[in-house]
Amino acid sequence: MESGKNMSFRRYGRSYHLHIETAAELQSVLELDQAHWVATNAPINTINCDGTFLTLMDTDKNGRIICQEVKDGIVWLLEVFSDHEGISKGSRRLRLGAINYDNPQGKEIHEAAVKMLRRLGRGDAEEITLEDIRQIKAQVQSQSVSEAGVILPEAAEDAQVSEFIGEVIATVGGVEHPGGALGVDQGKLDEFVKQAEAFLKWHQQGQIPAGKAKTEIMPLGGQTAGRYAILASVADKIEQYFAQCTVLALGEKFGEQMGWTAAELQELDLDEPGVIEEVLRKAPLAKPRAADVLCLAEQINPYYARALARFGKEVMPEVLKETGDTMTSGQWGQIKDFFGAHKGWIKGKPNTALESLGVQKLRNYVDGNFTKAVQALIAKSKDTAFALDNIRLAEKAVLYQAYMISLANNFVSFPHLYDAQKRAMFEMGTLVMDGRRFNLAVNSVDRAQHAKVAKTSNMYVLYVEITGRDGKAKYEVAVPVTSGGKGNLCLGKRGVFYDLAGEEADAKVVHIIENPISLAEALLAPFLRLGRMLTGKIESITAEAEKKFDSKASTAMNQATAGPVAKGGLGGSTGGMLLGAGIAMAALGSALAYITKTLAQTQPLAIVVGVLVVLLAVMVPISIVAYLKLHKRDISAILEGSGWGINARMRLTRKQGKFFSECPRYPEGSKGIARLSWRLVVVIIVLLAILIGGGYLIKCRLDKAKEAPTEETSEKLPVEKEVPGVSPAGEERPTEAGG
Repeated sequence: MESGKNMSFRRYGRSYHLHIETAAELQSVLELDQAHWVATNAPINTINCDGTFLTLMDTDKNGRIICQEVKDGIVWLLEVFSDHEGISKGSRRLRLGAINYDNPQGKEIHEAAVKMLRRLGRGDAEEITLEDIRQIKAQVQSQSVSEAGVILPEAAEDAQVSEFIGEVIATVGGVEHPGGALGVDQGKLDEFVKQAEAFLKWHQQGQIPAGKAKTEIMPLGGQTAGRYAILASVADKIEQYFAQCTVLALGEKFGEQMGWTAAELQELDLDEPGVIEEVLRKAPLAKPRAADVLCLAEQINPYYARALARFGKEVMPEVLKETGDTMTSGQWGQIKDFFGAHKGWIKGKPNTALESLGVQKLRNYVDGNFTKAVQALIAKSKDTAFALDNIRLAEKAVLYQAYMISLANNFVSFPHLYDAQKRAMFEMGTLVMDGRRFNLAVNSVDRAQHAKVAKTSNMYVLYVEITGRDGKAKYEVAVPVTSGGKGNLCLGKRGVFYDLAGEEADAKVVHIIENPISLAEALLAPFLRLGRMLTGKIESITAEAEKKFDSKASTAMNQATAGPVAKGGLGGSTGGMLLGAGIAMAALGSALAYITKTLAQTQPLAIVVGVLVVLLAVMVPISIVAYLKLHKRDISAILEGSGWGINARMRLTRKQGKFFSECPRYPEGSKGIARLSWRLVVVIIVLLAILIGGGYLIKCRLDKAKEAPTEETSEKLPVEKEVPGVSPAGEERPTEAGG
């Protein structure tokens, strides 16, 4: 159990928060049970703080900060600093004398800070700022030799090595350097060498050894490549021709299915040169014949005529060793076999962009000197990585010193949420809309999930879409309305949003959770609903009456145009309408007479009391329900909707309610603005006095009016003589003896 000797709590709203302003009070966080923390975990994308600091705090890289990560951060911070004054101040300066040199990482931080100060030309300085550290960090990251082993062409002092690095990037691609440019790492270097060796091996297979005129791959020696290119240009069409000849030998009917069909030709626009060229390209080389012979002297498809002529003059004589204008399918098979090895070699050509560099250059690149030079540069990246690790360690120390207490005051405790002069880290900015400033806005990444939780807050919540300037991405914030009334707030309502950096952005309401905003609004709500209901009912009745009237009028006009009105037609309708109107007027008159008589017989004070009783009967339960709902308004639900884990129930205070939904006053001394003056106050007091006095006088008058008729009647009426056994009305009455 925690000792509590260094712990001090303060009451904010209806919960207690640990007071954290110094390093000693920060250390007490380690002893405080997590059940007394205001928050236990939070997504880092809802916290407005230095991004690098939040990333460092999120040690498991799951996008959330939890209790243990906060504790680990505090422990590390207190260990690497021997002097905690900078921690208490939240300083962004790393003072060398404050670093704990006895701690292993503290020693590394100290040495890195000394080296950076020397690099900045301030070797005698006793402190370095966060900005200085980040400046050097950016410089090291932009070096041509990066920590990730990515080498830029300018990293090489030798021009040929630099050119080699550029060729590698151009052919096999590059890896992004921390500075943004493309460079070469060990993987890309290995890929280049592998492709180069494969291409050189393939190329060597096609070479003719010294002392030989030809090889299996090069059966025509140096002319093989040229003759094969001629063959390849018509090989597919020759193969198609002999295949069609083979099918045609089975029957003439198969010939009807070859080439373009009549239906296909009808759809073609043969006036277009492009269409004609496509028809010829797909058409057979020549008309198939069952004899299985291709005659080069007969009609040949014009699209292939020139290539086939070259084939007959330059390829056939070389292979068949005879000249002629015909070629059988057997001879075609001999030609294919003759070039078979060469065709296989062509198909085995590596698919690489390195061919453009030329064989000689590739041989130079893979001889070992260039690759060794690049590998040496990559090895230097380890020194860069070591330097960057130390620089980042120093950056971490400054960031933890600067922001750890602030994070604790927005995680373990929430004092800034209750301070109108400060902003909590989870706040996004201020919404200006409907003549008010809404000063509490939290990030709403998932609106549906947030609204599901926010409904339990008993608060009126706006979901506002924020569109940044210059094409910045849209995001949404949840904004509770905590004082005043609904006003003109509605879906689609537009306003302007100012983030914590003061940047202005367009704002639009996209969703609303309805709840009472103030007690006055809750009391007026039933009467407003009644008014809307009555108005809607009247409008409905009026619309129905207009509809019926239009129908009757249309019928009357039609009948008037057609001729005299028949019996039971419009005349009857008109009479009915007049009769109905008369009955309605009579009923209305009777009702008014009854109401007038009833009010005349009722004392004014009784009327007033009756109205007040009715109002109280309606208002009292509404007031109780509204008060309980307003009393239970909970800010923690707004944060929980954003993914925070909240322990404490943070009830909304009256002061918070006014600050979070603020109606700013006009500037002092401005003219033309009506303000509540002492004269208006006096007038209101006088009017109230007149009303109260007038009411009292009316009451006295009514009391006298009650007594006056009784006295006059007693004076005017004669006193009747009472006769025993006879009532004043002359009736006999029984005597006591029953006689």
